[in-house]
Amino acid sequence: MTHLSTRAANTDTYKNFADLAAHETEGVDWSREVHRVPDSDLAHLAVHGGGIEVGTTEAARAAAGSSHNYYSFQGRKKTSTNRVLHVTSSRFDEPTCESLQGEMTRTVSWHGFQGSAKVTEVGGLDLDLGLWITRSLRHAGFTVQTAAPERAGQDPRNVCNRNLSGRGVQLELSTAQRAAFFLNGDTSAANRKNTTAEFDCFIEAVQLAYRRSRA
Repeated sequence: MTHLSTRAANTDTYKNFADLAAHETEGVDWSREVHRVPDSDLAHLAVHGGGIEVGTTEAARAAAGSSHNYYSFQGRKKTSTNRVLHVTSSRFDEPTCESLQGEMTRTVSWHGFQGSAKVTEVGGLDLDLGLWITRSLRHAGFTVQTAAPERAGQDPRNVCNRNLSGRGVQLELSTAQRAAFFLNGDTSAANRKNTTAEFDCFIEAVQLAYRRSRA
């Protein structure tokens, strides 16, 4: 079914989750996945996961592991059509994610942007954890930059900042960086279970940053 809401400046098809859910079918076009760890104050989110911004679901899930909370909204359409499921972070209000974020004090939200160089941009309002992640990734050999203004995650309404502390970290990974996470650079759904040593190194660096921030 084709539906075009009044579009925001970022050209999203749907204005919020309810708008999306009214026109797309759960289990066919999209799905959601959540893992809660009661003793953890940290959530790793991939609100544009699956085929929307490929690789973000896998990264968020791995970074959370069994020790921390994890949530992903996943596009399940054919790759070329998943973009219609993108609801910008300042308007992403899926209830399961909202509920989880309402219990968290630390958040890392994983995203992707188009780029042919391997780069990670760090944004969000949690400047302390963001700095730890930046240092940790650079120490591990990754190129890290301050997020571009359009990806800065500075809006208090951004899902990464809608936790108990009012601040989170937004990680934006370029196309090339995410492709390097998967065997032969193949980001197809069938191959995204085949992660690389570079993927492991990146995830370990983010996990280490959180532990150091709490020391």
